[in-house]
Amino acid sequence: MHILKHHIVILLAFSSLTGCATLPEQPGAQNRPMSWQDRAATLAKIQAWDIKAVMAVQTHAGTEGGSANLQWQQRYQNFTLLLFGPLGAGSMKIAGRPGYVLLETADGQTFSASSTEILLAQQTGWQLPVSDLYYWIRGLPVPGVPANKQFDAYHHLVKLNQQGWTIDFLRYSVVHQVDVPTKISLENWRIKVKMVIRQWDWH
Repeated sequence: MHILKHHIVILLAFSSLTGCATLPEQPGAQNRPMSWQDRAATLAKIQAWDIKAVMAVQTHAGTEGGSANLQWQQRYQNFTLLLFGPLGAGSMKIAGRPGYVLLETADGQTFSASSTEILLAQQTGWQLPVSDLYYWIRGLPVPGVPANKQFDAYHHLVKLNQQGWTIDFLRYSVVHQVDVPTKISLENWRIKVKMVIRQWDWH
C-alpha cells in the first residue's frame, strides 16, 4: 500500500513538471492569462503604430536574397513605408491607403498602383504579402480568410497557416501593457522572410 502511494506521488509530481514544460513563456512579454478571443480583441484595437524593423528575404533555391531596414507608420487606413537598401533595389518610400498606393524611389521617380504588393513586385521583384502583414504584424490572422492557428499556453498566436504562407511568431514583447510580435518568420513555397522588430510603438 505504501509502495503504491509512493508511486502515485511520483507520477503526480512528474505530471506536474510535464504540464509546466508545455507552458512556454515569451521572455519579453507579460504572459498574462487570456483567452484567444480577448487577446485578439485587444490586438485588433491597435490601428495606429510606428515600427522599425530589419527584414531578410531568401528564395528556397538559395540563388537570390536581400535585406532591408523598414520603417512602418500606420495611421488607421493610411500608411507610410520607408525601405532603406531594400533587397538590393535602393531606398524607397511607399505611402497610401486601401486601393491606392504611391511609391517614390531615391532618385525621385514615382509609381502608383492599387496595392503595395504590385509596386514592390515591380520595383524589387519580390512578392511580399504586405496587406496581410497589416494583421500578422499584430499577431492576428487576416479576418474572413481560412486559417490554421496554433497558440501557446497564454493564447499568443505562435504559428499561422494562411493565404499560402506559414507564419511563425518567434517572439513577443510587451508594449503599453500589450504583448505584440517582435520576431516573425514568413514562408511560402517560393521564399522565406524573417523580420526582427527593433522598435514597436502603438497609439
